[in-house]
Amino acid sequence: MRSIAWLLGISVVASACSSEDEHVVYAALAYQVRCLDGCEPRVPDEPGHEIKAVEGEGGLSLDCRVRNIGGTPRVTFTSTYNAASNSSESFSLGISNGNLAGEESDGPCEVRLVEDNNTYVGACGSDFPTSERPCEITLFVEENVVKGTVFCNQIPNESNRTTTRWLTRPSTREPATFELHGCKDI
Repeated sequence: MRSIAWLLGISVVASACSSEDEHVVYAALAYQVRCLDGCEPRVPDEPGHEIKAVEGEGGLSLDCRVRNIGGTPRVTFTSTYNAASNSSESFSLGISNGNLAGEESDGPCEVRLVEDNNTYVGACGSDFPTSERPCEITLFVEENVVKGTVFCNQIPNESNRTTTRWLTRPSTREPATFELHGCKDI
């Protein structure tokens, strides 16, 4: 009986995802904002986030777009959770203008993290993190799905640049992971 219910559930999701009239975005993300290796002020790590959801599900807002900028395909996505009962429980991960064509030495790539009332912003590229470009990303498209990793070493707080954090996969020092289905214009 479970198999039939599971198959019916998959059929409903598949038909919703294949509708040409409705645009559905699905994301699978695993990340955590952490205080590692001498960050000041020293505080406990933020909770880890492991999200597998469709746009609008459980308070989650998702957006993903691919645009051509100067002949280079670039992805911009945001994943935002807003707690209806408490705005300080909100969190967000976004990448703007990530290069889908390969290496990035210069360009507009940016990572933006929100944890409660703190926002962290830093430039990103394909090279090892530096103080000028604290986030390293890898991006690729496989069967119209944008996949990648992002690792930030001392990404600064937007309002106090001396406060920095790391972005990793939960409870590790490995890069955070993401998979985005349904990006517009891919």
